[in-house]
Amino acid sequence: MTDTNQDPRLSRMKRRLRKKQYLGEFQELAFEIKVSFKNELSEDDLDTFLGDFIDYVEERKLDYIGGFDNAWVEGTIMANKRYTSPTAEDRTALLDWLKARAEVGEANASELHDAWHHDGEV
Repeated sequence: MTDTNQDPRLSRMKRRLRKKQYLGEFQELAFEIKVSFKNELSEDDLDTFLGDFIDYVEERKLDYIGGFDNAWVEGTIMANKRYTSPTAEDRTALLDWLKARAEVGEANASELHDAWHHDGEV
């Protein structure tokens, strides 16, 4: 999180604007995931995987925003509560869960980054 005492630009900004722009004490972090399956999944297998995946993400109080098809899943993981962030432990746990799945060939995750002011990739 960005400390407003450390950044003179933020210390001059009104609290209301920092909140509106997700800066300083209101910064939210996220991470990107990219998953490829060993083989293309059938519709039923994809539904099962996605159901299990979303259940696991929600158990950790996170949200998944992204896309998928029968060969891959790719998107952003954020906290499901405003002005909170996933932790490094959430990132590691999700990667471990994905890699333990029999249908997953490869799973990668970016480092935690600013969710609203970021343009990087996994």
